[in-house]
This record gives sequence, structure tokens and C-alpha cells, in this order.
Amino acid sequence: MSFLTPTLKLLASEISSVLILRNETLSIAETACGGLMGAAILTVPGTSKCFKGSMAAYSLESRVAFLGWTREILDGYKGPDEQIVIGLASHLRKTLSSTWCLSESGVCGPSRPDVYRAEIEGPGYCAFAVVGDGNRTVSKEVRIPQPKSREENMVAMAEEGLKLLLDTLKAQE
Repeated sequence: MSFLTPTLKLLASEISSVLILRNETLSIAETACGGLMGAAILTVPGTSKCFKGSMAAYSLESRVAFLGWTREILDGYKGPDEQIVIGLASHLRKTLSSTWCLSESGVCGPSRPDVYRAEIEGPGYCAFAVVGDGNRTVSKEVRIPQPKSREENMVAMAEEGLKLLLDTLKAQE
């Protein structure tokens, strides 16, 4: 029995193949996906050659402890956005000395309008970033069509994140 969707398996396999062929490495910083992207990569045999590790930093406290957040970031925090995920990816890529780092932060649901910016529009929003050597940075915001359960949002967001990473890797060929 597999806990991964066929799409996550395929994306993880393709990403791992590209990284291994190029002798490049990957780290992943996750919040809303809770480790699904890292787990997908780890299911591919041989990924120890390319995968440095992942961090599921769900709480704000874990982002301070492990991903370089400061009091200034916490004080201004209004929910996930592209600048937040670029910062997460940049910090973890440097910490783990990886060629690439993928990061995400989003809202799986239920909605928390008291915490997040109005433009997020509740569950289904996710920001992604891929940061690589030489200041190569790609970021994107995605809104997963709703209604979906929390779990369905997590899976859809993980698929979107791995798609962005694969597209970024292919663009570097």
C-alpha cells in the first residue's frame, strides 16, 4: 500500500534522476505540506546520492529554531507569501549546502482569517520557491480549486511544489 499519489511518485522519480545525473543536491523546507514532498523524494531508491534532507517547520517557533526566522519576521507575519518561502529556501539551502532548495508555505484549511492577509482567500493558497546556486530563484503562488479537504489540499500543494521544482531543473538544462 502506498501513501503517495501516482503523480507524487512520478515527479519524485524524475526529480531524483535529474539531480543524480547532474551530481546536484536537494533540500526541502515545508510548512503546510507537512513533509509530503520530502517523503516522496525519499521513496525513490538511490536518493541518498542527491537528497540532503527536509524540514517540516509547521509552527512559527520551529521556523525561528531551524529556519532563521527573527523577531522582525514574526512581528510582521501576515501569512505565507513568496518572500517568506524564498527566505525559508535560502536559509535551508545554505545550512545544508545543497545545490537546490524547494520551499512552500500555505493554507490547507480550515481558514484562519484572523491571522492571514485578506488576499490569501483561505484554504488552497500556497506560495512556493526554488532557490539554487548563483542566486537562481523561482517563486510562484498557487490557489488550489476548492472545496477540498485538508488532506486533499496538502497533496495538491505537494504535487504543485514538485512540479515547480522539476520545471526549474529542466529549464537549467
